[in-house]
Amino acid sequence: MVVASAGAGGGRSADPVGGYLVRARLSQAGSDLILSLRTATPVALAKLDRLPDGGRGGAGSRHLCLELTAAGRRGERLLCLGGARDGRRRVGLELRNAAGRVLERQTPAARVKRPAATKLVLAVDPAAAGLTPGRYRWRLLANRRGCGAAGCEEAWPGRGARVFRLRPVRAVGCTGGAAGEFHNGPRDRDAVALTFDDGPSEYTEGFLDVLRDEHAHGTFFEIGQEMPGREDAMRRILREGDEIGDHTVNHVEYPGYFQVAGAAARIRTYTHFEPCLFRPPGGAVDAAVVDTAGTLGMQTILWDVDPADWTDPGAAAVYSRVVSAVRPGSIVVMHDGGGDRSGTLAALPRIVETLRARGYRFDTVSRLLGQRTIYRPYG
Repeated sequence: MVVASAGAGGGRSADPVGGYLVRARLSQAGSDLILSLRTATPVALAKLDRLPDGGRGGAGSRHLCLELTAAGRRGERLLCLGGARDGRRRVGLELRNAAGRVLERQTPAARVKRPAATKLVLAVDPAAAGLTPGRYRWRLLANRRGCGAAGCEEAWPGRGARVFRLRPVRAVGCTGGAAGEFHNGPRDRDAVALTFDDGPSEYTEGFLDVLRDEHAHGTFFEIGQEMPGREDAMRRILREGDEIGDHTVNHVEYPGYFQVAGAAARIRTYTHFEPCLFRPPGGAVDAAVVDTAGTLGMQTILWDVDPADWTDPGAAAVYSRVVSAVRPGSIVVMHDGGGDRSGTLAALPRIVETLRARGYRFDTVSRLLGQRTIYRPYG
């Protein structure tokens, strides 16, 4: 993610600005891009348009946006805060070409916090915002009155722009991982975890395409014997903000130490990622299995929604079984390997769209359980 924030640090400007925008800072925390900004008076997010011109192409809008321009390229991306009419803070993304023509509009995965009345912190996944590692010129743009006349829009800094370098990072592990057995996450938050077992396979890239296009995240529990030759798909899982879990070397029920440790070792070898989640094949679990995973720093993850897609019931059945059973905090088990998974793959876009329309967001299992992914720079 990319983060911008106000305060001391490399992205802060000392330019005196006497207007609404006081100061800002753009930084990186792990994979996140962070924007932290301070304003002269509190920001009413619900009164701001989530996209410039309200997404209507009109002469003006009420907006507060981060403008980013990649070094050596023309055109810019605008990340705008606002549109919180349903009580949730939103972020809109608008891509413009060099002539100012809008090429694309979307709502990327992001988090907005308000540490103080006049301070906002935005954290966004660079990949979801179409940002790749490199140097960017950036500035803030604000229009509180929603008019298109000269002087309505204020920029910070008042002259020019600041420069920020987005570093490439890789996931190396996650917090948590103590022994424990989980069938779901907290029931008080509208978040679910989509999980996929028995890969990697020839279908895995297709599942990743859907998650990317739908701006959703998933967790892939992978079998050690299926990993050789599919290292690129495994690295892509992590690169796009998804997660890999251990599913034994040979899909053995009630596995011993070497079945669990062997799969974890292959994951480390192929991706440099230390898994902190384990799923027992077939859901076969006892105290010994949970303890074994715990000694290897992994929590044991089961599920509370199972469409039995391994029986190949067809896309319609997979879809209806998932959306009818999901509750806040649900962990959904599906399969991207172990057989013909075209039905599950066909059902996935509609599952995501339906659940999102009901107000759900899609977390990795670690994030659903209150953990976080650990990132380090390459090298």
